[in-house]
Amino acid sequence: GFAAPPRETPEERAVAATFDAARNALAEKRGAAVISLLTRNSVKSLESVRDAARQPGDAPLQRLEPAERFAAMGLRRYLGPAELRRMSVGDIANHALKAGWLGPNVISRSSLGPVRVKGDRASGLLMVDNRPALVPADFVREGGAWRIDLSSVFSFGSQMLKGFAAMSGKDETAYIDELLDRLPAKPGAMRTH
Repeated sequence: GFAAPPRETPEERAVAATFDAARNALAEKRGAAVISLLTRNSVKSLESVRDAARQPGDAPLQRLEPAERFAAMGLRRYLGPAELRRMSVGDIANHALKAGWLGPNVISRSSLGPVRVKGDRASGLLMVDNRPALVPADFVREGGAWRIDLSSVFSFGSQMLKGFAAMSGKDETAYIDELLDRLPAKPGAMRTH
């Protein structure tokens, strides 16, 4: 690990503790434990990704923003319909970590830089290999506890996908499909084309 900057206030320490709990759970491949550290809206976003992946056809996907669509299309690619129907968001998080969808090296190389707290919102500089990541780590206080807010991650990912799709001259779904085609295929997984 990397040395964290000194935390000045109890709120900054509480925010950092939430980040550390999530990083430790990820490192230990306990993805479901991270779900309880997310904001209600973040969990709702993940549930809508799972729900869209469960439904046949393109219509459920088209209702999602590009980053969420990428996640739903990826779930369809790597998990069968029966698996998707039975799995909770926490089950999917556990599976994703065991399958290496989020590399353990990225988790171990991440840290939280300086944190700024404003009321019930906080933002920290997400660091990977001691360098700032492209998106901040955002937090919201809910029910007296700090929770990780994924909205900026989804928003940033969607903007990137929209931009790359436009540059490629393809629509977003076709571009996402092409990206997924470059990833290693899981034997026996259903392909949706």
